[in-house]
Amino acid sequence: MTHAAVLHCRILPSSPFSHISSSGSFQVLNFKPIHVLVPVRVAGGLLFELLGQSAGDPFVDEDDIPIVLRSWQAQKFLVTALHVKGSTSNINVLGIAEVQEILAAGSTNIPLSIHEIVAHLASRLARWDNRLFRKSIFGAADEVELMFMNRRTHEDMHMFSILLNQEIRRLSTQVIRVKWSLHAREEIVVELLQHLRGNAARALLEGIRKSSREMIEEQEAVRGRLFTIQDVMQSTVRSWLQDKSLTVTHNLGVFGGCGLVLSIITGLFGINVDGIPGAEGSPFAFTLFSFLLFLVGAALSGIGLLYLGLKNPSIEDDVEVRKLELQELVRMFQQDAESHAQVRKTVPRTSLPPTAADRLPNSAGYVLIS
Repeated sequence: MTHAAVLHCRILPSSPFSHISSSGSFQVLNFKPIHVLVPVRVAGGLLFELLGQSAGDPFVDEDDIPIVLRSWQAQKFLVTALHVKGSTSNINVLGIAEVQEILAAGSTNIPLSIHEIVAHLASRLARWDNRLFRKSIFGAADEVELMFMNRRTHEDMHMFSILLNQEIRRLSTQVIRVKWSLHAREEIVVELLQHLRGNAARALLEGIRKSSREMIEEQEAVRGRLFTIQDVMQSTVRSWLQDKSLTVTHNLGVFGGCGLVLSIITGLFGINVDGIPGAEGSPFAFTLFSFLLFLVGAALSGIGLLYLGLKNPSIEDDVEVRKLELQELVRMFQQDAESHAQVRKTVPRTSLPPTAADRLPNSAGYVLIS
């Protein structure tokens, strides 16, 4: 068995590059940082980067933080520096932890060379990346679709579209970042295939490349679903607005007819109030007639406000309340799915009208098939 030395450290991006020699003493190489495409041969070794995620704690609503494992491999030695792309209270890179467990266990599955260790690191990081991407980002597209399909019958589609558009914009940005990360991973793996030796290491890298290609295709499908949901939602909003405009047009026609009747009455009797039968010698006829017209106008206005109403524009509080309701719906749906709850609920036989078979006595010596 070939023994390899692995040193894992956490340094800042501005720290000098640390190199461990074969004798175990540290040598600090101070040089100006250069921007190169990795993997690349540097200082007699292979300089490369591996991308991953630090899984957040779901009990404290902590987000997953991207990490970059910058590594330098020479002969039997591997130096790694973990760069966390954000702030977190606890670093939990499951891919690295699994490789450390494999090395500490010393079983038959232990890597036999430093190249296999690099391949295992890349494989485990990519595997957890895929799982976290599918759960937190690709799964969120299912949540958006679930929210859209569970809208209320008389839902305010304007407020509902504002809510879903916010979610779709956020998810679209994250999906694009996932795409860039997958392309970067695929490029790194292709380069590592040119530098690493050994059938086991190359088999692991080939598996990473295949899974990365599948994830890219899945990401494209998720983007297509988001755009489809947005298109269907926009057409639904247009249909909803058209229905409301038809209702308003109909109601305006009804009240316009009432206004036309008032105009005719005013035109006939408004100029010569004394011409109204029974109004001769009455000095208050004009005042009474004006008051009656005012009452009729107020009644029509009240009916219009009752049936049409003055709806206030959607405010952020309404959007947040509806968002919390939909999130609770998604959470309950996920709990039922994860606990394998019953999906199809049959109607109990007792709630249905009796059949011919139900009228037969239990002691009958035959069975009636209906």
